[in-house]
Amino acid sequence: MKSSKVGIIDCVSAGFLAVYRKPALLIVPVLLDLLLWFMPTISPQPIVSSLIDSLSSTEIRIETATIDQETQPSTPLAPTESFTTKDLEALGTANLAGILGMHVQSYLAFPSPGRSGQTTIGVTSWQGTVLSLLFFILGSVVIGTIYLDMLAQQVKTGAPWPVREGLLFRLVLRLLGYLAVVAAIYGTIAATCMILIAVAYPLLPVIVLLGLTIAFISLVYLFVGEAALFMEDVEPIQAVKKSFVFAREHMVSLIGLVLLTTVVSLGLQLALSRIATHPLGLPAAILLNACVMTALTFAVMNYYWYHTKGEVSGPQP
Repeated sequence: MKSSKVGIIDCVSAGFLAVYRKPALLIVPVLLDLLLWFMPTISPQPIVSSLIDSLSSTEIRIETATIDQETQPSTPLAPTESFTTKDLEALGTANLAGILGMHVQSYLAFPSPGRSGQTTIGVTSWQGTVLSLLFFILGSVVIGTIYLDMLAQQVKTGAPWPVREGLLFRLVLRLLGYLAVVAAIYGTIAATCMILIAVAYPLLPVIVLLGLTIAFISLVYLFVGEAALFMEDVEPIQAVKKSFVFAREHMVSLIGLVLLTTVVSLGLQLALSRIATHPLGLPAAILLNACVMTALTFAVMNYYWYHTKGEVSGPQP
C-alpha cells in the first residue's frame, strides 16, 4: 500500500529536476531545432502555384461561358478568390522539413516567417512532394522514437543512454502503428462531424461543439498512450487499451495534467515566437523550449510510471 500519493506538481517538478541533473536529455530537441532553423526550407510552392494557375484558368473559362450565355448585357462582377485557392496559397508557404519536429514537441520546428536569408528549395513535382512527405514523416518518427525512449529509460533506470540496442527498428514500427491508430480515431471523429454537418447544416454550432468535446475526451483517454508504448514495451493496440484503462482510473487528475501541459505549451509558444525572431534570442529560445517541453514529457511518463508501478523516478546525481 502506498503511503502517499505523488501528484501532478510532484511529477512536473521531478521533470525539471531531471533536466537540470541530466542535460543529455536535451540533446535531441536542441540539435533538431538548430537543424531546422539553419537548413533550407523545403517548399511545395511550385506545385501549389501550378495548381492555382490551373484552377484559375478553369474559373475564367466558366465565367466566360456564363457571360456568353446571357441574353442581356450586364456589367461583369469582379471575380472573387475561392476558399480553395486561398487555402492552397497558405499551403504553399509551408516548410515540409518542419515535419521532422512533429514528435519531439519542438515549437521551433517551423522557423519564424520573419527569419531572413533562409534558402528555399522548391519541390517541382508531385512525386517529389510525396517522397518528401514520406521521408520527413519517417524521419520524425525515428527521431521521436529515440527521444521518447531516452526519456522512458531515464524514468525507469535513471539513465537515458543507451537507446536499447537492437530494438530501435521495432520501436519505430510500434510508434508508427500507434500513430496510425490515433489518426484513425481522430479521422473517424472528423468524418462523422462532416457527415452530420452535411445532413443537418442548421445544427452546425452544436455539431462543432460536440465534435470538439469528443476530441478532447479522446485526447484525455489517449494522453498516456505513448508513455505506455515506451515504458512497458507493448504493441500499439495494447498501448491504446492501457491508456484507456489508465484514464478511467485517474480521470480527474489526468484532465488536470492535460490542461496544465496544454496551457504551459501554448504560453511557451507565444513567448518563443517573439524571442526567436531576434538573432540574440534564438539560442535562449531553443534552450528554453527544449527544457520545458522535455520536462513536461518526462512528467507525463513519470506520472504514468508511478500510478502503474508504484514508483516515482527521481533524478540521479
